Amino acid sequence: MSKTPIIGIGAISAAGYGAKQGYGVVKSGSDCLTPLSLFESGLKETPLCGQIKADVYKSLAADMPNRTSVLAMAAAQEAMAPVKKSNRLRLGITFATTVAGMTRSEIFYRELKKEPSHIKNAAKELAHHEPAACAGIVASKLGAQGFHTLSTACSTGLHAIGMAKRLIEHDRFDLCLAIGVDALSILTVRGFASLMLIDFTGCKPFDKRRIGISLGEGAGALLLGSEKAADQLGIRPLGFVSGWGASADCHHMTAPHPEGEGAKNAIHAALTEAGITRNEISMIAAHGTATPDNDLAEIKAMRALFDPLPPFCSMKRTLGHTLAASGAIEAVYAVCALNDNYVPATAGFEQADEAIGAAPSPGEQKQLDHILKTSFGFGGNNAAVIISKV
Repeated sequence: MSKTPIIGIGAISAAGYGAKQGYGVVKSGSDCLTPLSLFESGLKETPLCGQIKADVYKSLAADMPNRTSVLAMAAAQEAMAPVKKSNRLRLGITFATTVAGMTRSEIFYRELKKEPSHIKNAAKELAHHEPAACAGIVASKLGAQGFHTLSTACSTGLHAIGMAKRLIEHDRFDLCLAIGVDALSILTVRGFASLMLIDFTGCKPFDKRRIGISLGEGAGALLLGSEKAADQLGIRPLGFVSGWGASADCHHMTAPHPEGEGAKNAIHAALTEAGITRNEISMIAAHGTATPDNDLAEIKAMRALFDPLPPFCSMKRTLGHTLAASGAIEAVYAVCALNDNYVPATAGFEQADEAIGAAPSPGEQKQLDHILKTSFGFGGNNAAVIISKV
């Protein structure tokens, strides 16, 4: 398989609006979690979340049906900036989300409970509820020739990148924009709370004290293109997607395989496609959700494949866990790290866990040639992408 050029990147997250601004915050390992203020969660405690600032959101929200679509367009427009609209290249979109139009649907449901006659507005209010509807409006605004929608829990963002790579390799499109996006919603906040997976003091990836996640919202977009398209546009690639691996271990509905079997399979497939050895991985941008089981299983999978373990980091205390968006947003910042030759620090980590037997990088300058990005989701969905310099 070929290496696919990364032509443009875009991101909006709790770390900031724009890939460059966000990466600077990620690099320093800053804590960007704040008490949830977008809506009342109904929980006994107010969770800490990675939220998009109100003034930023307001400036972007014109002419879009829901919060997810707004965030998706913000990242997409930044990633598409290097491309002139007048070109005749075929543009496709792979769109990853779990929340989709849920934020608007939740508002409508609350209004409907107060005033049942609002049922007459159901068709209009729910028209953008489904993931494909969010993808469709973004594709329409960008003038894309086609789009594919994915929803495989927290692995979705990386699968969108891998699918974009495949679509270009099979000459379906000249350019393919991989977007991962999720907005904070009552459903996800209460859902994770019901599973007792939220740390109300803020997540602590790979730390001995870790007890759960912190949710977040945002969008990441990577514009991939064929080498011919990159040459035609006169764009020097920011890097290359050299490998993609996917697996489904089906171990449990919400828990990872304790030995990380599915994770190992996805990483091995990505390495094989990239045509590189394990020792050539310079850094791992880990999933690192900060739940007791996930972090332990992830490190077990890494240790089974890498000896010694490369420097690794988690961005979850900086961004919050952005669910389907996490792989895409963190891949954008991984591209930035690749070009900066820097392994970001991991916010929230203080105490090493003997059971894990490894600690994330404190932040270090290092020659980076190949970065492994991993994402693992409910139902045993696993994804791995390798981003390379050459």
